[in-house]
Amino acid sequence: MSYSITEEDEKIAREQTQKKLRAVVSRELLPNGSYAPVPGIFDIAWKGLSELPAYDFLKSLRELDNDIIKSREQWALRCAPMLERGEFTFEQMKAFEIHAFKFTDLYPITIARNVFDNLKNREVRDLILRHSAEEMGHSELQADFMVDGLGMNRLEVWDAVQLGNSSGRAGFFGGDSSEVTELRKDFPELSYAIVPFIERVVPRSMRMIGNALRKQYGFKDSMLGFFDLHSYIDIYHERFGAYILSKYATDKRAQELFITALEERRKNEAESHMNAYYELKAK
Repeated sequence: MSYSITEEDEKIAREQTQKKLRAVVSRELLPNGSYAPVPGIFDIAWKGLSELPAYDFLKSLRELDNDIIKSREQWALRCAPMLERGEFTFEQMKAFEIHAFKFTDLYPITIARNVFDNLKNREVRDLILRHSAEEMGHSELQADFMVDGLGMNRLEVWDAVQLGNSSGRAGFFGGDSSEVTELRKDFPELSYAIVPFIERVVPRSMRMIGNALRKQYGFKDSMLGFFDLHSYIDIYHERFGAYILSKYATDKRAQELFITALEERRKNEAESHMNAYYELKAK
């Protein structure tokens, strides 16, 4: 199974999502107007990778990542299959969204910290800043769902304790492994590229979740901007990582480090979702 987005998937998602968000979300969420460091990277079915020196590595990495995702699919997809089956009660859904909210809230900071390792590479520096800026406000959009859809108040969302009392950074990303530390020192472009590259699974999982929340739980379109947005925007964020990998992952040692770090990040992400699920089901 491939988790890659086709040109038709992208076209439909982009057109439908833009229409939905213009109607229900009074926030600037789409990549309009602000500086894009790589020309054309937001174009539909952009083909700007194939001439770059490490493109073959990127292709093999995507296939490897497809296999990694498939091996623990229900957890890698943010428990979307469980929502499709209607497994979560309303209270369980609240607790799971609080758990996920803490990661979303820290995510722009997780991205931006990479800028300090990449100050000498203006292209990568600006991609990091653009990526971080585009993540700003997503936690508040998620909070909108929790307030309007789940009946919470915003202070309750902000102050809630995560399942398992885990920190956002530790839960999804873990502390820096020796491989990430080495990447950060010797190949800093790639230590950042892990972050957008792992977003490649998000459009599929968020589309599944949005559909499940409509069909199984009866939520209205106007409550689901967070999920609809992420069925679309991370098509482009994955490209940030893909571009950097295709351009800069030319060193064999760097490739080996990246693969090991990617496997660890996918494992941490899946375990965070799995542990949260079983904690909820045990209550």
